[in-house]
Order: sequence, then structure tokens, then C-alpha cells
Amino acid sequence: MLDKLFADSTSETLAKGLDAVGIRHRVIADNIANVETPGFTRSDVVFEERLREALRSRGEDASERVQNVTPEVRADRTSPARADGNNVSIDKEMAAMVKNTLEYEALTQLINLKGSMLRAAITEGRR
Repeated sequence: MLDKLFADSTSETLAKGLDAVGIRHRVIADNIANVETPGFTRSDVVFEERLREALRSRGEDASERVQNVTPEVRADRTSPARADGNNVSIDKEMAAMVKNTLEYEALTQLINLKGSMLRAAITEGRR
């Protein structure tokens, strides 16, 4: 019952975003760990475009549409490979890791802000 009380589209979107950031962090770490592995194909996470489509679409409740969006790990077959068949660029992966970390920090700040707003509404601004 409380799930429905706090299950608005903003909360669902932030939670799904955190899920995607966590998965992306593991994928980037795997790419970095295999930077010298011959024949290794880097992977990436597809999420933001799917989320954007779900938020733009009409029909069922927005929080339900967001719940149905899941991050997908895909092999990157478009990046150029080195002579050993590996297509991981350490510079690209490190930049992706920094970006992902910033996204995590932004999402956690937004979740904390939403919690603070709920707390203020419940206590009517009193401490």
C-alpha cells in the first residue's frame, strides 16, 4: 500500500536511473578490466533513449510506463578494433566512468531532495 503512495513517475524515473547507472558502472569496469584482452568486444548500456520514449508515450500511467523500461547491455560492434581485435579505448572508458559517476551523484542528490520535500510536507515545515 505504501508502495503506491510513493510510486510517482519522478520516483520511478530516479530509481530506474540509479539502476541503469549501477549496471553501466559494472559494464565500464568490465571494459576497463579487459582493455588488454585480445578479441574482447566492449559493451555499453542502452537506457536513456528507452526512458525518453516511455516518458513521451501516451496511455497507461507514467510511473507504470517507466517501470517497464529496463537497461540493456549491448556489445559495441561499431567502435574500431585494434590489430588484436579488442575495441576498448581506455580514454573513452575513463571518460565514461567520470560521466557515470557524475550522473550517480546527481541522481542521489535529486532523490535526497525529493525525500526532504516529502519530509517537509509531512511535518508541515516544522522540525
